Amino acid sequence: MINKTRIYLVLIIILSALLHCSYCAYAEKTVVVIKSQDLSAYNKVVKGFQDECFKNDITIKSIYNLNGKIKIGQKIVRKVRKEKPDIILAIGVLAATVVKEKIEDIPIVFCMVINHARFQLMESNITGISTEIAIEDQLKGFQSILGAFKNLGVIYDPSKTGNIIANAENKIEDAGINLVKYEISNSKEVSEAMENLIGKIDALWLLPDSTVVTKKSFGFIKSTALENRTPLLCTSDVFVKAGALASVSSNHKDVGKQAAGLARKILELSMPGSLGIVYPDRFKLTINTKTAEKLGLELKEIKNDTKINFYP
Repeated sequence: MINKTRIYLVLIIILSALLHCSYCAYAEKTVVVIKSQDLSAYNKVVKGFQDECFKNDITIKSIYNLNGKIKIGQKIVRKVRKEKPDIILAIGVLAATVVKEKIEDIPIVFCMVINHARFQLMESNITGISTEIAIEDQLKGFQSILGAFKNLGVIYDPSKTGNIIANAENKIEDAGINLVKYEISNSKEVSEAMENLIGKIDALWLLPDSTVVTKKSFGFIKSTALENRTPLLCTSDVFVKAGALASVSSNHKDVGKQAAGLARKILELSMPGSLGIVYPDRFKLTINTKTAEKLGLELKEIKNDTKINFYP
């Protein structure tokens, strides 16, 4: 009887120890967030990330802000190493590039990096979320407004967005659309590009290309497109609010939630690099109703669609 009691006690002690170890391992899932700067969009990502981490019992140890300065980033990296988090969330290009260069032994999830391929962020410890929506989903959104169209124009600098064109061209053609391209290397060439494209295209696709889109050039592109009744289609609702017809873009809070989902997978798999770069799994279609009216577009069939954002 005594031996049985001892065995039971030993089993209870072992079970308690195992449960304690499991709890400790579970409780130790931590993440550090690094923002490139204090922007509203980045803060929305953080909010979505926090909400989803809470649901998955992932603890956010610290949230750092680089304030757009590389030197601050180097100091923060040293602090992060002392904290020893299980994962780092890097928001924006500065945060992503700093941690990529300085940290190789901690899994990293990045987001909010426009045209991420330019910065060669893929490493064995890095995964992330593209800012660009899959081209198939962009086309579906634009066709829900315009119906079927044949010729889609695009102005681009090959050194900035050539990779986006290369990845999208075949998929656009598969959708039965002809991509009419015009290459430039200087923002002064935008007017010449518009002059060559207008009359040959049914819509103009505006990429996140800093050579093409400047404060001065955007106004010219928008007014020229409108004067010639050419819909201007974008990848950010910022341009829709400034007068473009439509955009298919991500919701920043949803991006944060998706990043938390990647963090959870990394904790389960311990193979962040294998997850690759993923597209946003949720996105929104935003339409400028005043621009639509000027273009003579009817929105009756979609005006009651709650998934579409109408501006203003």
